[in-house]
Amino acid sequence: MKVSPAFLRDTVLKLVFFGGKGGVGKTTCACATALKLAEEQAQKSFLLVSTDPAHSLLDVFGDWVLPENLQVRELDASASLQAFKARYDPVLNEIAARGTFLDQDDLRDLMNLSLPGMDEVAAYIEIADCLKQDRYDCLIVDTAPTGHTLRLLEMPELIRRWLIALDTLLAKHRYIRRHFSGDNRLDHLDRFLLEMDDSVKTMQKSMTDPRLCRFVIVMQGEVLIVDETVDLARELSRRKIPMTDVVVNQLLPVSDCPVCSAGRRRQWLALEGAAGRLPKKTDLWTLPLFPEEPRGEALNGMWSQIHRLDEAEPTPEIPIDLPATVEEPIPLPPATLRLLIFVGKGGVGKTTLACATALRLRGEYPNLRILLFSLDPAHSLSDCLGVAVQEHPSMVMPGLDAQEINAEAAFAAVRREYRKELEAFLADTLPNLDITFDREVMEHLLDLAPPGLDEIMALTSVMEHLGGGHYDMVVLDSAPSGHLLRLLELPELIGDWLKLFFSLLLKYRRVMRLPRLSQRLVKLSRELKLLRQLLRDPAQTALYTASIPTHLAMDKTAELAQALYRFGINSSAVFINQITPANDCILCRALNQREKKQMERAMSLFNEQRQVRIYKQKDPSGLDGLKVLGSLLYARIGI
Repeated sequence: MKVSPAFLRDTVLKLVFFGGKGGVGKTTCACATALKLAEEQAQKSFLLVSTDPAHSLLDVFGDWVLPENLQVRELDASASLQAFKARYDPVLNEIAARGTFLDQDDLRDLMNLSLPGMDEVAAYIEIADCLKQDRYDCLIVDTAPTGHTLRLLEMPELIRRWLIALDTLLAKHRYIRRHFSGDNRLDHLDRFLLEMDDSVKTMQKSMTDPRLCRFVIVMQGEVLIVDETVDLARELSRRKIPMTDVVVNQLLPVSDCPVCSAGRRRQWLALEGAAGRLPKKTDLWTLPLFPEEPRGEALNGMWSQIHRLDEAEPTPEIPIDLPATVEEPIPLPPATLRLLIFVGKGGVGKTTLACATALRLRGEYPNLRILLFSLDPAHSLSDCLGVAVQEHPSMVMPGLDAQEINAEAAFAAVRREYRKELEAFLADTLPNLDITFDREVMEHLLDLAPPGLDEIMALTSVMEHLGGGHYDMVVLDSAPSGHLLRLLELPELIGDWLKLFFSLLLKYRRVMRLPRLSQRLVKLSRELKLLRQLLRDPAQTALYTASIPTHLAMDKTAELAQALYRFGINSSAVFINQITPANDCILCRALNQREKKQMERAMSLFNEQRQVRIYKQKDPSGLDGLKVLGSLLYARIGI
């Protein structure tokens, strides 16, 4: 009897998460699993839910009619926020009215701008709600790319900070009620906070229960993806979230074909030793690269092709290197450019293209000071360059620095500075006055900041680099498309929050005089405005889109382009990556034919943008390999 992974066999699971780097096939695996479980357990109800802002569940299913016991939901963060506010606004307004030096309108406005509802928070609360109410026998969760998923795992801490801030607002009223009337009963506001906290605890308890939960990591046989998988697995282990299976997707066959053989060899070398770097008792499974994309009806037979990695046919030792081939290179970005952004769906090669481009620019413009900056929460510049990249700019070579910023840690430092400044002010100004409750409210004001403020602060540091004269040009490796779009939506919300916070500091300047915080927020507001102007200036900013020739990737690239256009940002070029070269191999021929259709679609979808075609090649990691790729992406100056 053929052995299959535990998440396909265990009939008592309540939660099955699929996670990993963008573009590895998480959504396809999640859809195929939901379909298989629903068909095999017809007496149970299943919910397949996507937490990725760039949803693709319905694209994968296509026109396929789903079983009646399987529901599909693509979470809408803005709709979740509106639903949350509609349900809880009266309660939150009442909490705001209960006695601090801040008045009701101030607190209502502050909380309206900081309510949970951004992508991961909305997802966490909805999933927790489904679990608590036991609406479904099992939830299958298609998560966003790794960086986003890590934020999802951090939600208990974020939501708990928010609840503590709300509880602090009630503390003074609760104390007065108990002290003067002896009333120790919980009222409806206390119960609201307890219920919210209980939902978070229910979710946490379920996610750490090996009888009820499995987290399945999907990856591919590439060095960068393996490294990111190991990091994610370690984080899951640290948080005690059960993970017993890793799926290696799109493994090439052993073949006489030079393209397949070179690809298989590269995959095998990347996977070598992976098992030893993962937690003990982790099973590695493989799925082949299918000639046709597993969409719609084809999902049905997908899991019948799964095998243990250790049972896979050995890969020949003979190394075969595919030369780098690029068609239709574009002109090199001009030296007058200030910001060059690479965007796209996860797993399409944004980081590689950004690194190769930065190295080419450094070679062509030796007098420019260039910064390669990663905005992806799951950074991979270090792995791609083969150079240790720090949270502050670190030298790759003379004239080229790189930076992987930790947005959460940077904002935590701001929060610590704020509390330290507040403590010093209160000790100096009001040493003999007991304002215990108001002090606690002031201490937690930054915990009511909107989710994403930390990432916006990280993004605006680009303006500090450019405006301060440190660098002439920044090459930005952006977050995956869903995460990027959320960041582009945030400046207006953050701007509103900053205006409100400024008004509070001004209105209550006698109670909380905080010059350092005020200066920092003024600086953030100014840089936010400059960043928005820069993004809309084609003379100073260029945006390049990366994609791969699959139906799903092309759909998502088109959606991304439309969304960017709504923000007033246009892509000037599309890099179509990982194209299969034509040859006599049956698999390559099938892949080449299906990819041709997608490239024909690209010609109509992106007819106003130049298109660069990049064929499958040796993994271009390390400075030498990236320099070769960079030399091919752009036409030589003067040609």
